[in-house]
Amino acid sequence: MRHNLLILLLVGATSVFAQVPVVSPETTVDSIITFRLYAPNARQVKVESDCLVPNQKDNSAFGGHTRQRKMHKDSTGVWTLTTEPVKPEVYQYRFVVDGKKIEDPVNPDSTYVVLHKESVVAVGGNPLADLFVEPDEGVARGHVDTIYVYCPEQKVSRKVLIYVPPVEQDSFPVLYLMHGISGDEATWIECGRVPQVMDNLLAHGRIRPMIVVMPDCNVPDKLAPKKRTNMLRNMFNFPILRLGDFEKAFPQMHKEICKLYPISSKQKDHFVAGLSSGAMQAANITRDQPELFAKCGLFSPARMKEENFVIHKNGQNACVPCVESQPTYFVCIGKYDYFFQDGKRFIRRLANAGLTCEVYETESGHTWRSWREYLVAFVETL
Repeated sequence: MRHNLLILLLVGATSVFAQVPVVSPETTVDSIITFRLYAPNARQVKVESDCLVPNQKDNSAFGGHTRQRKMHKDSTGVWTLTTEPVKPEVYQYRFVVDGKKIEDPVNPDSTYVVLHKESVVAVGGNPLADLFVEPDEGVARGHVDTIYVYCPEQKVSRKVLIYVPPVEQDSFPVLYLMHGISGDEATWIECGRVPQVMDNLLAHGRIRPMIVVMPDCNVPDKLAPKKRTNMLRNMFNFPILRLGDFEKAFPQMHKEICKLYPISSKQKDHFVAGLSSGAMQAANITRDQPELFAKCGLFSPARMKEENFVIHKNGQNACVPCVESQPTYFVCIGKYDYFFQDGKRFIRRLANAGLTCEVYETESGHTWRSWREYLVAFVETL
């Protein structure tokens, strides 16, 4: 309570306390960002962000390199920092107010990072990054629903976010997106920019309208519906995740969602993808139910080794009957990704099993900069 009161007194940045209007962050067509914070009583304010790291290569775990720079206060109590032109991308940042790190109080875009929240700013300026910013005025936008689906296997109602495109038709293709060990059901929206990507691609006629389903893929019921999770807590639960309980619950969840939304009943219109440990879950689902999906996207697949993914030709193994149409696989890996060799190994195993596999290789790491690009590449193949 004392900490929250201190921050409120230092910042005073809501509409109730602010004496001047504050726009933050503000971006220009030249890819320049201006950060602002109303904090008239603060002695020193800084911005901490990955956008301040010069010539940053995408080779850190989860894009972890950041730098701080001092802001300057004007006579109205507003602190400001304007950057040099930055690479068009999606960046995360926090303010450091007299040593206390806080989100930007006037920016609604934020995400969880390990144990804390950070604000998010998208900077356009090239064909890929322009997909991550808000669509232009007049462009139709989809909406995101929040639902809960009861999973009998875990006796818990699993939280699911669902992007619905801004068009009306009798049925839609469906894409399931699984998050990684650091995330939950909201991560693909906050970090992956799914609504912006789908709206922009649809507005330019580059994809067909589809429903995107983003479930909470964490297994313990204490994580599923009650509160936001984080990477540290999920890391401790990784052994439980590897037991495959989410994969076992998936068919029932899929049936329930198909009852609630106008989803096509045809296999050719069903797709699934995941990043890191979520790629492992997506692969396991297509292994156990190859009849459900036409295509599976594996983004930075984590530890796809013999003990947790057994493939034979025509789906002939202990779990899977022979089906007429096997899913095809779209494997995305980066040269600086610490799962690079695991991804290469998995590609060879898919080929040896006689399954169709497309490969999308980049000069990048195990970061959201990679996964946003992989999402765009994948959905454009659907």
